[in-house]
This record gives sequence, structure tokens and C-alpha cells, in this order.
Amino acid sequence: MADMIRVFLSVDIDEPVLISKITNVQDALNQDAAKMKLVEKENIHFTWRFFGDTPIKTVDAIHEELNKLKYPSFSIEIGGVSAFPKINRPRVIWIGVTKNEEKMLDLKTKTDSLLSVLEYRPEKKFTPHATIARVRAIRNRDLILQNLSSLSNITIGSMMVDSISMTKSTLTSSGAIYDTLWKIKLS
Repeated sequence: MADMIRVFLSVDIDEPVLISKITNVQDALNQDAAKMKLVEKENIHFTWRFFGDTPIKTVDAIHEELNKLKYPSFSIEIGGVSAFPKINRPRVIWIGVTKNEEKMLDLKTKTDSLLSVLEYRPEKKFTPHATIARVRAIRNRDLILQNLSSLSNITIGSMMVDSISMTKSTLTSSGAIYDTLWKIKLS
């Protein structure tokens, strides 16, 4: 339907130095141990909330609600590789937050609270993360576990969290194309 768009909220990683360090981590992933698809560098972000196919009028209502957000900017440290659902059964490989994760969680609680007016329920468990690869098949479980464990304490660097983006995701045969629809600036 033309009046529906596939969207998600994110905290974008805009600094080229951080993206370069993240792509170095992607290069360190053992693709002999698992068949995986790496996330394109321009698509790496902290996932905030995935809405999926959403009416445009609802996207506008989300914008209106999130414009009420009053939250100060803050710095985070990015690092530590892990996986969902579990590190010994990886399907999604990600980099997390090693400093000020509690501020990310608090900001998530505040945004979820604003979205509850639109009948969006808070997510049960939220882990601030930037997906860097999706595992298609595990070839050697011990080797991939060893690989991920060796990257678990890696440090990427720090960045300011100063906005939340609403992003449109268009699926194509060559992968997703992301377009930022709008940003909510933090104070």
C-alpha cells in the first residue's frame, strides 16, 4: 500500500572514524566459521525501535509525540562484540555500549513512555546495539564462539548521542536502502 512505509527509530553513528573501526571489526569476523552477511557501513546504527510497515499518518503522530522529548545529549563509549539470541547461538552479531549504557536505557524508557500514547508497548528487554552482521549458517560452532569471544572486549570509541532518527527502510534485491525522514534533537 502506498500509504504505508517500513520505518524504524535509530541513534545514528555518523563519525567516519567510528564507522572505520567498526568495519575493521567486521573484517575480523571469521567467515570460515559462519556464513554471514555484513551490514553495509552506511547502514550501521543503534537500533532504537523497529516499527515495520507503518501508515504515514502514524509516522507523523510518532514525530509529534517524540517532539515532546526533553533529554540532554550525552556521550557513550562503543565497544564489545556479542550476539543475539546468545553468543553460542549467534544469528545477529552486534557491537554494544560500554559506557553510559544506563543513559541509553533511560532515554529508551522516556521514548517508550511517549510512544505509549500511540499504543506502542515498551519492549520487554532492550539492549543498546549496532548490528554488524547477520549469521546465515554456522559452519564451526567452536570457532565462531572463539572468534566472538576474542572480540568481546574491543573498544571502538566514543560518540555523542544528540538525536534520534526516524528512518525509512526500502528493501531491494541488493539489500536495504535507508533514508532519514526526520531527527529529534536532544537538548
